[in-house]
Amino acid sequence: MVELTSRCLSFAEAVVTMVCPVLLALDLKKDKWMNKVQEPILPAVMLVVAGATLVTGLLPMLACSISERFPTPNATWPSVTRVLAASISSACLLVLACWISFMSIVSESCVIVVGFLSGIFLVIRSVCYWFPGEEGNELPEELGAIVDKSHEFLSGVTGILFLGLEGMALEGLVGPYLGTQQNALQPHMSISFFVCAVGVTLMFLEMIPPRTAAVMHRVVYLTDIAMTVGTGALLTAIMRTLGGKYGFLFLSFPLIIFLQLVYAVALRGPTQDTGAGDPENKPPMATDNQHGEPDENRGQGNQGEEPKPAPMGLTKVTFTGFLAVSVRAISGGSPSDWTISFLVFTAAAIASGVSWRLLTHKQNKDRVGGEAAADEAANVASFCTHFCVAVATVLFAVMAWKAGAAREDVSAACAHVYDVTCVHLNKILDVHHMRNMCTCIDPCRN
Repeated sequence: MVELTSRCLSFAEAVVTMVCPVLLALDLKKDKWMNKVQEPILPAVMLVVAGATLVTGLLPMLACSISERFPTPNATWPSVTRVLAASISSACLLVLACWISFMSIVSESCVIVVGFLSGIFLVIRSVCYWFPGEEGNELPEELGAIVDKSHEFLSGVTGILFLGLEGMALEGLVGPYLGTQQNALQPHMSISFFVCAVGVTLMFLEMIPPRTAAVMHRVVYLTDIAMTVGTGALLTAIMRTLGGKYGFLFLSFPLIIFLQLVYAVALRGPTQDTGAGDPENKPPMATDNQHGEPDENRGQGNQGEEPKPAPMGLTKVTFTGFLAVSVRAISGGSPSDWTISFLVFTAAAIASGVSWRLLTHKQNKDRVGGEAAADEAANVASFCTHFCVAVATVLFAVMAWKAGAAREDVSAACAHVYDVTCVHLNKILDVHHMRNMCTCIDPCRN
C-alpha cells in the first residue's frame, strides 16, 4: 500500500505540473494562444478538460489517503477509484498535449497518429485491467518498490517535458514568429510532443501495472530506457540548433560517467547482487559478539531499508531553466556565447542527473555490472551534476548582469534621444513663437 500511495503521489505531482500552466494561460487569455482558436468555444472546452484532468489526477491520492486513515477489510473502492481516475486523467492529458501541438507548428499527421496510438493503448490497458486475475491484485512488495521508483522518475521527466511543450506554445509559436524561427522550433516541439505522449501512456501503465513479475521487470527497464532516450534526443536537438558542434560538448559528462562504469566493471569484473531472492546466496546472518548466536535485531534495520534513489529535484529545476532559456534563444535567434555556455552546462547537468538517478535504481545495478560498479559511477554522476549546476549558476549570474547593464545602456540612450528631441522641439516652438510676435507687430506681414 505504501508503494501504491507513492505512485499516486508522483502521479498527482506530475498532473499538477502539466496542467496548471494550461489553466493559467487560458485564465489570463493569452493572445498568443488565440490566433488559431475560435473564441470563446474552444478555450472554454480546454478549460473544462484541464480542470477535469487536475481533479481526476488528485483523486487516486485522496482515495489512498482515506483508505489508510479509515482502513476497511477487503475494500475494492480505492483500487477502482485509482483505475478510473487515472484513466480519465491520462486521457485528458493526452488530449491537452494533442491540442497544444495541433494549435502550434507540429505536423497534423504526427499529432493524429501519435495521439490515436496512445489513446488506443490507454483504452486497451484500461479494459485489460478488469479481466479476471488482474482486478484488485497488488504487486509484491519488492516489485512494488521497483515500480514506485521508476514511476517517480517517469512522472518527473514527463511533467517537465510537458511544461516545456507548453512553454514553446506560450512563447508565441502560433503567430508572432514565422519563417526561420518557426522552422527551427518545429523539430523540438515534435520531439517534445512525442516524448510527452509516450510518457503519459507509460505513467498510466505503471499506475495500473501488469501482475506478472517477469513482464513488469521488462516494462520498468524499457520505460527507463524510453524516457532517457527521449530526453537525450530533445537535448541533442536543441543544443545542435543553438551551438552547432560546440553544443555537443554537453555529452562529455555522460561519457565520463560511462567510462567510469566501464573502468569499474573491468577492474572488478561483473558481479551479481547476492541474496536477491535465492536463499542459498543470502549473506550470513550477523552473530552476537559474546555468544556467537544470531543477532536478529542487528539485521532488521539494514534488511528492511533499501537505499533511496538519487533525488530528482535538482534535475527538474535545471531542466525547467534549460527549457525556458533555450526556447527564448531559439525563437529570438542569435544567442550570445554566454547563453550557449549556460545551455551546455545545464544540458550536461540534466544528462548527468538522469544518469545518476538511473544508476541508483536497484533493478539497473545488476544490468550494468554489479552494485559496486554502479555505486562508483553514481558517485561520479553526482559530482558531475553538482559541478555543472554550480558552473551554470555562475554563468546565469553573468547573463543577468550583462542583461541589466545592456538595459541601463538602452535607458541611457533613450534618455539622450529624449533630451535631444526635447531641445529640438523647444527650438521649433521658439521659432513659431517669434513668428507669432512678428505677426502681432506687423499684421500685414506674413
